[in-house]
Amino acid sequence: MAEIRSPTSSVPDILWADAPPAVAHPAPKLLLAALVAIVGDQLLYERNLGISVALFLGLLGLAVAVANPLRASLRDRCGAILILLAGLLPLVEGVGLLSVTSGIFGTALFAAGIRGAFSQGVRSAGLTVGNLLVVGPFRLIPDLATISQRIPLRRLTERLQASLLGWLVPLLLCCLFASLFASANPIIDAWLADLEWSIPAADLDTLRLLAWGILLSVAWAFVTARRVMARGQGPGNFVPALPPTVATGLNRWIDVSLVLRSLILFNLLFALQSGLDLAYLWGGVALPSGITYASYAHRGAYPLILTALLAAGFVLVALRPGGPGEGSRTIRGLVYLWIGQNVLLVVSALLRLDLYVATYSLTLPRAAAFVWMGLVGAGLILILARIALRRTNTWLIAANGLILAATLYACAFVNVAGFVADYNLAHSRRAGTPFDAYYALSLGPQAIPAVDRWLVDETTRQNGVVAWRNELAAAQIGRMADWRAWTFRDGRLLGYLQGHRYAPTPGGAGTP
Repeated sequence: MAEIRSPTSSVPDILWADAPPAVAHPAPKLLLAALVAIVGDQLLYERNLGISVALFLGLLGLAVAVANPLRASLRDRCGAILILLAGLLPLVEGVGLLSVTSGIFGTALFAAGIRGAFSQGVRSAGLTVGNLLVVGPFRLIPDLATISQRIPLRRLTERLQASLLGWLVPLLLCCLFASLFASANPIIDAWLADLEWSIPAADLDTLRLLAWGILLSVAWAFVTARRVMARGQGPGNFVPALPPTVATGLNRWIDVSLVLRSLILFNLLFALQSGLDLAYLWGGVALPSGITYASYAHRGAYPLILTALLAAGFVLVALRPGGPGEGSRTIRGLVYLWIGQNVLLVVSALLRLDLYVATYSLTLPRAAAFVWMGLVGAGLILILARIALRRTNTWLIAANGLILAATLYACAFVNVAGFVADYNLAHSRRAGTPFDAYYALSLGPQAIPAVDRWLVDETTRQNGVVAWRNELAAAQIGRMADWRAWTFRDGRLLGYLQGHRYAPTPGGAGTP
């Protein structure tokens, strides 16, 4: 085993990783990484991103399985495969920040799983994924330098020649069989004709060379995936306790009387805020002159969420294991009351945001704010559960992480641009307010169906909107001509656009 030590670290919990597999047989792994990088270049470089991202990440997962010994049990291997498929599924639906993140972490967790990290606990899996994603892409040059130092040049040359010969013959035979199949099968012949076998010298610019280097580094990280574990702690305790000096300092400054007085004042202050919200937002009491419900909602939504987060931090410090409030029933009762008020605060913030959206329509940041506020509310409830059940902060972090991951994963399947456009159109019809077609089109081609329904209802032709809409539609149809750009979401939109290539005129007829 090879230890990974920080030159300045004195922490006894030393991380250790599997010995670098690249040292034993570098040539096959390097060749495999190069092949993955070549395929990645064909799938991703200067291409419209779509199903190609899922294919590339799936190829990385396959490279891990081919190049490394599978140390996991059959159950862990099946679990890793399910995680990989679940992580790539959002990319098949549509490409976006959330779906790409899901795919990357799904592939990394698959690599950790088949290398046996699952059997070592949550901490080992987390460390392996972190090492793979953060450290792995920067390992190519140091690994090659280490190989060249450990193996004499003559011996390295002999190994490379033997390895290349062992791969060259099978590859040449595969090419021969492929040419025979192509001559006998027109479909295979068409597939081979569509591939770009040669790259013009003019394309070998600095940017493409940089892309090759990045792809090769990423492929090398997965081909030489290493399991990382921690020595000295159990698998579940991946959050170390506070150092004694820090805990003593906190106990000196934060005693029982300070926590008690703080909670009393906090509860009174929060009760005042909650009472105002209950009166103005829930009770229908008229606001003072000069203040509208929209301005009242807008000024309060985000500060209330920040307040709730600060409150959560105070609770975690005050009721930490060994803290001043852990054994006091009075403090625990005040904490329950305060967290309940914080939950009410989040609900008020959601209502404020809903009132603001009702006046000024929905936008992408406001949609994200709804999700964020819901997560904050769930986190507060989990803090309450942690105190009532006497769980550890490790449990709290794991539970919050699980809810966050599940929420973001679910959001990756949502057509947010289409949802926002549809919502704003329905709201404008219901409230009798103007529909902002220009903002809808700024969201991208997924808003085209909503804009088309709005154009049908318009009594006059909106030339600026029509021109922009038709440009987006043409660009989307052209983009989908490349199979790499295909996703389920874009495929559904393409089916709509093929029947509605041009914007409709008032009354419902399409423009020729």
